[in-house]
Amino acid sequence: MKASLLGIHTVHKTLTDGSRASYHYAWRGGPRMLSRPGTKAFTQEFVRLTIGREKESRPGTVGSLIDGYMASADFHALAFATRSDYERRFELMRIKFGTMPVAALEARGVRKLFIDWRDTMKATPRSADMQIGLAARLFAWAKDGEIILRNPLERVSKLHAGSRRNNVWTAEQLDTLLGKGAPHLVDVALVALWTMQRQNDVLTLPVLAYNDGRLTIRQQKTGERVAINAADAIRPILDRASAAGRQRVLVNSFGQNWTSSGFRASWRRELARLGISGVTFHDLRGTAITYAYANGATIEQIAEISGHSAADAEKIIRRHYLAGAAVIKAIQQSRPGR
Repeated sequence: MKASLLGIHTVHKTLTDGSRASYHYAWRGGPRMLSRPGTKAFTQEFVRLTIGREKESRPGTVGSLIDGYMASADFHALAFATRSDYERRFELMRIKFGTMPVAALEARGVRKLFIDWRDTMKATPRSADMQIGLAARLFAWAKDGEIILRNPLERVSKLHAGSRRNNVWTAEQLDTLLGKGAPHLVDVALVALWTMQRQNDVLTLPVLAYNDGRLTIRQQKTGERVAINAADAIRPILDRASAAGRQRVLVNSFGQNWTSSGFRASWRRELARLGISGVTFHDLRGTAITYAYANGATIEQIAEISGHSAADAEKIIRRHYLAGAAVIKAIQQSRPGR
């Protein structure tokens, strides 16, 4: 992804052998950057070094618009994980458009400018869509506050048109994971399958959430509280964590709390070792929902466990998580006694 990195301080020096060298710093007086300029790694290093640094955006710029949104009640009403992701993505937007005057958002051609920027990230279409979707959200907030008169990114088409709802783990894949996987990763998979919760909610599940055979989970993405009976398959995991006096139910091979990056790396290596491909950890949620439906659970019962609202349960579950009829039929036919 090519971008003009604002604030980079470059120093040119003549070395003792007479050659010239250039050194790049995240800002004047800031840390030296080690990645090669013009590469994706260089951009990522810049974001990492500057993401926590206080910045002063000029009034009337897109940068100041970002600052205003991040200080708003709308932003602070979001879940912590969502805010963290937005902050990271806003930094990329600030790098490219931070000094653009807000008035320019009304100009003809600005929509194409942002779409062209999105297209520089087309190698990762879902991420590119999320990036421009966040820009559209920012401009919608500005329009609602009468800072701008129109949102130049309304109804932008997506690069990523696919859905993972038919990416259901097969019985063979599940048997391989649960039968041959590393115990600390099998525990994570079992909790995910039997609670139908998202990865971050599973990894950070506190031991205190388990009481008298029930789990009470506060979903970080939605803020919803979900109370479910703990399935027999995961009660030993919950009991062991409680007996050990741990803070969280699930820990890594060193007995320490998982980090998101640490888990993703361990999970990726384990699937490669087991020869499992074509499915992700996120697909476990859709798999659990699809298997439950194929085995007689109603949409309403699934929603009670997964945490979807009663009003939106069927639409959301069918659109995003419930596999097609052919997959469900195959699961039903694979059940014992069929």
